[in-house]
Amino acid sequence: MKRLSQVALFPCVLILVAGLGRAGGADAPDRTAGRKAYEKLIAKFPEDRQGFGVDTHLGAVDHQPMTYGLVLSAEAIRLKHAPNEDSRRRVTKATAWLLENHDLDGDGKPGWGLPQTWDAWADGTTNPAHQPYTITTAICLDGLLDALAVPELWTDAQRDEIRGLMRKIVLRWCRELWSEGYGGGYFWYSPDPNDEVFGINASVMFLGSMARLLVEQPGVFSDDERQLVQERADALARAVVQTVKPREGLPFWKYAPAPNRYNNIQDNDLVHHVYILWGVETYRDCGGRVKLPWTRAQAIASVDCFWRDGRMLALPQDAPAEPGGAISTSPPTLWSVGMALAFYAKWGDPEQGRRTFEAIDRDYGPWLELRLDPKGPKGEGNTTFYPRHAAHALLGLAIYAYR
Repeated sequence: MKRLSQVALFPCVLILVAGLGRAGGADAPDRTAGRKAYEKLIAKFPEDRQGFGVDTHLGAVDHQPMTYGLVLSAEAIRLKHAPNEDSRRRVTKATAWLLENHDLDGDGKPGWGLPQTWDAWADGTTNPAHQPYTITTAICLDGLLDALAVPELWTDAQRDEIRGLMRKIVLRWCRELWSEGYGGGYFWYSPDPNDEVFGINASVMFLGSMARLLVEQPGVFSDDERQLVQERADALARAVVQTVKPREGLPFWKYAPAPNRYNNIQDNDLVHHVYILWGVETYRDCGGRVKLPWTRAQAIASVDCFWRDGRMLALPQDAPAEPGGAISTSPPTLWSVGMALAFYAKWGDPEQGRRTFEAIDRDYGPWLELRLDPKGPKGEGNTTFYPRHAAHALLGLAIYAYR
């Protein structure tokens, strides 16, 4: 285990203890402010094109399945806890878009990806537009699961259609995009054989979606199918446990564990760290059979390590990114802080959610005009609105304001 100096560890511990000490009471989240911010931000996603807009990758202007999945989750959470007709329409329309566009690459197999080409591992092999990805598909599955959790919204036929598609997707990943290794097994980053790599964040987000499907929709699989899916889930959880790199008991991982074909040994930035925690903590909540060697409090404390002097940073502040290196003080992009808000609001204490909500408003906001990067001291910086990034913040805001 990598040891840390007491000075390096102190900020992480301080944030955790301070947050737990003030849970509830006067420091509980201001849900009125959160809901007002949500109502402003959701207006940036047009009802009939909720996942459409300019993207940071190649500057593409197109429909992004990931954005639809995130907006669907956010609106389903709002609809479930604060019923309203606008959200009802949005949920049904976003669900319809995902159902109608589950095979945009036209290979006859379901999944969601990017409308842009992408060389995922910078190895010179470029995936075509609409290539499905494990991370995108997991986020869209979560959106559909959240939509199904809204009571009295779907007819039996509609529910069966949604469940049937999710079943096909999970079985495809379990049968075709699975490899043994790392003390268990893992899902490929994408269906391309060049992407047969354990990109932990993608695999584990899919684990969380799969675990939810097993618990929330128990009749979707036959007995044999259910056994296969459960075995895959537990094997992946074992691989996550085998590849964790604890720092003073707090869970961290490399982006891809060694050995891997691309010798990728980089640390996870904030968004990918939270993706991993999101998936594996969901597995825990769904009664996962593999014991996780860290506690929920330690998972939360690992996210606290991305704070310094009241601001979020792209990399953890508990240790240098490489031996002998300096701790990076680069700020995270918007989807990172959005996922941090979602994680704190779902599993942290109210003070942690409030602090993150206010930090996003201060550094990336105001909420109506969220920026990709923190604004400068005079408010300068890129003011382009990127829906895929902002949708992560929308999800965080939905959990913060409505749960």
